[in-house]
Amino acid sequence: MPSVLVVNEIASEREELARALEAEGFQVVQAESAESAIRVIWEGSFLVVFIASILTGTNATQLSEQIRQMAPEVEAFVHGKNDSKAHLVRKAVDIRDGVAAA
Repeated sequence: MPSVLVVNEIASEREELARALEAEGFQVVQAESAESAIRVIWEGSFLVVFIASILTGTNATQLSEQIRQMAPEVEAFVHGKNDSKAHLVRKAVDIRDGVAAA
């Protein structure tokens, strides 16, 4: 089962996206901070990482780049609060199914 990492400090937003991804057959790991996301990247194998654009103490784009350096096979996306959950789930499904390039 493909794994997705969801990085967001706001638990309700993180859990909402996780539930939508799980409904599409993904195993989801949640991280509440950039630091925990980095730890989790070392511990697992992920297809996609979704990073909330606003994170305390770090720049989401820098975290995305750090993840790409650590695990170049992982697609990392920074998303804003206005990005729909359906759109994010569709990105993950397309990558899993080989439909769209990242």
